Order: sequence, then structure tokens, then C-alpha cells
Amino acid sequence: MHPDLDKLKNQLPPELESCGFVVFHGLARADEETGVVMWDVAQRPNHKEFLDCAGKLGVKVIVMNSRAFEEASIEDIQDEIEALEFPPAERRELERRLKALKPYTGFTANLELSFDYNGAIYVYEIRSEFMNEFLAIMSEVDAGIFPGGSFEDDDPSSPPGGSFFSRN
Repeated sequence: MHPDLDKLKNQLPPELESCGFVVFHGLARADEETGVVMWDVAQRPNHKEFLDCAGKLGVKVIVMNSRAFEEASIEDIQDEIEALEFPPAERRELERRLKALKPYTGFTANLELSFDYNGAIYVYEIRSEFMNEFLAIMSEVDAGIFPGGSFEDDDPSSPPGGSFFSRN
């Protein structure tokens, strides 16, 4: 069970400062292209272990980022569902699950702590249960867009890579 991320978001800055860290409220870094090392939150969910590691390495600056869950995200997925040809029962189920997420708009969806050390970015990222559910719905909708995870046409006579390449 994940903690209340809104509560944790408010508790972290004073906690970090009391441990001797400087808190830098920055952008998310888990999506960087290279040099990112993710903390194993599934096996070690306690953020204090991550901070203890940073402290032992002599890190002084912790970058903190949080994101609120936005209704626009729900609306975007609803638009995609409407545009796709899901079977009626599947469509209703996806819409029901999305509707159940609406009360969470405005709440913290994910929280990230990170630091730089020897050219790498070390990241602790935790997501709310409702964000995990939203991401699961997104995956199902994406699978509806590209069945089987393929971007190619269903037409076996079309060239590899779809119609974006010349047949010449």
C-alpha cells in the first residue's frame, strides 16, 4: 500500500532539511534519456533508505518533483476510447474505471526524489494507486490502438513498416 502522497509531499521538505539536504524543487528526471538509475521501490519502498544512501554518498542536493492528477488526462483517454472501436462491453468497462478516478483529480499522482552522483541521476519514484490504475487503463487503450503492440497495418500485403515507406 502506497502512502498518502499529498501528506508525504508536505512532510518531505522539512524532513530533508533536517537531514542536512538542500531541497531543489525541480522537474521530473526519471524520464531522462541516459544515466538514470531507478531505486527499487517495489522491494524497498521506504524513501528514508534512499535518502540514507544519498547521505552516505555525501550528496547535499535532493531534487524533489511531484505531479497532480489532472482531469485533462482523463479527458484525453476518454477521447481516445471514443475514437476507437472497442466492443461495447469493453468500452463501458474502461469508461467506468475512468469515472472512478475523477475524485482523485488534484491529488498528488506521483512523487520523485533524485540526486546526481558520479555522472548518473539516482531516482526514487513512487506512484499513487489511482495513478497505477490510470496507467493500466492507458496501456489497455494503447493496445486497442495498436493491437498486438504493432504499429503496422493489418494488411499482410502492405510493406514492412506500413505505408510510411516507399515500395521502390
